[in-house]
Amino acid sequence: MSARRHWDPFEGEILVETPDASNTRQGVVLPIWLKRLPLPFALLGMVWTMVAGVMSDSFPIVPVAITTLAFGSIFLVEILENADGRRLVRRVSFAREKGWSYTGKFLEWQMARTPVRDSEGNYERRSQRVKPPRLEKIEARIPELTRLQAGSFMGVRLDGEFWGKSEQDHMPLWVAVGAMQMEAGLGTPEMRRDARGGRGGFGQFFSLLGAYWIDRKTGIRAVIRPENIVNKGPLDRDIKTESIQFNERFHISGRPLSPGNGHDIAQDVLRILTPATQATMLDLETRFHNVGFIVDDDVLFFMAQDTLVGENASEGGIDRLLPGMLEEFEAAKLSIKRYVE
Repeated sequence: MSARRHWDPFEGEILVETPDASNTRQGVVLPIWLKRLPLPFALLGMVWTMVAGVMSDSFPIVPVAITTLAFGSIFLVEILENADGRRLVRRVSFAREKGWSYTGKFLEWQMARTPVRDSEGNYERRSQRVKPPRLEKIEARIPELTRLQAGSFMGVRLDGEFWGKSEQDHMPLWVAVGAMQMEAGLGTPEMRRDARGGRGGFGQFFSLLGAYWIDRKTGIRAVIRPENIVNKGPLDRDIKTESIQFNERFHISGRPLSPGNGHDIAQDVLRILTPATQATMLDLETRFHNVGFIVDDDVLFFMAQDTLVGENASEGGIDRLLPGMLEEFEAAKLSIKRYVE
């Protein structure tokens, strides 16, 4: 696909070239139980090798061989499945269906040799993963949604971005998505089930981060993020709405973008947080584990984080649910935008 120019909340405008995924090898869809087997077998093999080394006078050939095969099977599973290729194919397909652009290029981590100081005070160059400049720019613009925060967001991990327009009013939007595997079987019962009917010990923790141009300068920066214990009690001094439920779920803060304009910032924020807007945000909060919002002048940012477990966390489940979640996210933006105007 040819490169297209889009509105971008961080660059103003950005040129995006959606990759050609027609020749991408998609790999084999493996059952979850098979993907989970290699790691515990490898760990058991290590224990067997250590015990055999202590109990026997000879080299533990069999335990070492089996442990090596177990660790090798971890990489074999990754090669057979080719999750990166499958992810690229489904996201490019989704972008084409929507008439959007997609790429994960800007969020790719790179290996670079950087100077590191050793225990003796000497510097040596070591290969380290370097955070992409694009991700640094995103985190700097909206740290309230992307940084690790006690009791709310877990930090952001993104691996792909979409640019396009709303189907309803053709306003520009941007959405980034990222997911990482987790072992839910070792967690609480709540971690072993999700809000979409999934149950099991294997999971995916995902982040959806979006921005919507609201075509109206509000003159303020308002932050609505999950309420947590840090802001409870005597420290609970945020802006309050008339909704007790909303105040219990969200922490609200704001500031004028032009200091000294004489406006009451609380009134400016509440003018945006109408009862209808609050209802929309509360509805999102019940569908995702953590949800936050930022109104930054004429841009509305969203963050949603949640887990998928069991079959929902399989490659097939992600393929099936990701488009629906993105559409749900877009619908929420459109709903809130109507009330912001």
